[in-house]
Amino acid sequence: MNTPLKRVTREEAENVAVGAFGFITSDEERLGRFLAVSGLGPDTIRSAASSPGFFAGILDYVVSDEPLLIALAKELNTKPEHIMSARWTLSPSEFE
Repeated sequence: MNTPLKRVTREEAENVAVGAFGFITSDEERLGRFLAVSGLGPDTIRSAASSPGFFAGILDYVVSDEPLLIALAKELNTKPEHIMSARWTLSPSEFE
């Protein structure tokens, strides 16, 4: 039986996204893949970070890569489901 994801506040979700971004940028290989997939470059990432959808985009990216999701959950000492809930808060489904 699937249990529904526990809702997290927007502030909590943004904190998870900040942690995810720090995790991604702390490793050159992870950062390179993120930049390649997102289309961002080292010169555009700062301006992109100030856009409203940036945090949602980070978590969308993380949850699309299960090994990355699991590694991030371990790094943040949380469950992958918590990261999924944060993503849901920042980028809810139109079918909710």
